[in-house]
Amino acid sequence: MDDQAKTNAELIEEISRLNQRIQELEQSESGRNQVEEALQKSEDRYRQIAEGLSDYLYTVRIRDGQVVETKHSLACAVVTGYTEEDFEADPYLWLDMVVTEDRGRILEHIQGILTGKDIQTFEHRIVRKDGQIRWVSDTPILHPDSQGRLESYDGVIRDITERKQAEETLRESENRYRELSIVDDLTQLYNSRYFYHQIKMEIDRVDRYGHPLTLLLLDLDDFKRFNDAYGHIEGDQVLLRLGQVVKRCLRETDSAYRYGGEEFTILLPMTTSGEGVVTAERIRTEFRKETFSPVSGQEVHMTVSIGLAQYKTKEEIKAFIHRVDQWMYQGKKNGKDRVCSES
Repeated sequence: MDDQAKTNAELIEEISRLNQRIQELEQSESGRNQVEEALQKSEDRYRQIAEGLSDYLYTVRIRDGQVVETKHSLACAVVTGYTEEDFEADPYLWLDMVVTEDRGRILEHIQGILTGKDIQTFEHRIVRKDGQIRWVSDTPILHPDSQGRLESYDGVIRDITERKQAEETLRESENRYRELSIVDDLTQLYNSRYFYHQIKMEIDRVDRYGHPLTLLLLDLDDFKRFNDAYGHIEGDQVLLRLGQVVKRCLRETDSAYRYGGEEFTILLPMTTSGEGVVTAERIRTEFRKETFSPVSGQEVHMTVSIGLAQYKTKEEIKAFIHRVDQWMYQGKKNGKDRVCSES
């Protein structure tokens, strides 16, 4: 716990002790004067410590499960834009400030507080009086009576917007780094490293549940000849367009990868080899329709050879990939621009 949080906790505890003393005195007819004195002492001390803090301290008094009184530190205006008088005039103003998406969750917390549950620090967003949306943390401390009924609770509210923004920036950076580490820059398909990660996961799932899994391996026909004739920049356009065609032909559950050079792999979960042939033929025919113009006035069409096979239970990953690779090369031998499989 940092020094500021520790200080706040100590202050809340001090105010809580004063409030408990007030409640004890209220139960005694002879303690009215002492109650008034303790109330004044509590309020003076509350105001004194609150003026030196940026965190927002509050006290809520309960009767028969309903909020009957609230007290708020001066810092409530810094955090929320609303004054102490605003809160005292409307005990439920705080709930009105909570953004709509967070309100259901906050109602659960409030219900937990009113029923005397041990509520830990919770975080949510509020809309300030000036319209700004801010993140805050709320740490309540509950005070039940001798019968266990909640009489009051104190707490501290801290503006944590900067921390939340830093966390979001870090999260975005991590997601971007992860994306860059698993996506091929040129085709925007996944890379071979991620392919091996995913195929292992899919095979583990197949071995556990027995669902079919089909693997496709694609290889551009005569790609070296195209590169030698027109250069690597034009060759990159072919790779890019093949990646786009593949994406268009797949379901959301399928995944495609640039395996290396001009080779691509595709994982088709919940798919038999016969069903995989349909997808492979769609990719082959759609890619053949693509027109390339590496030289002005000249149109070129490229083709792709595809091999595919269905995973066999307990088959090793390398053996599975090699089997699909052999079917792809069979397509090359049989004249290219075709799909070859065991089915």
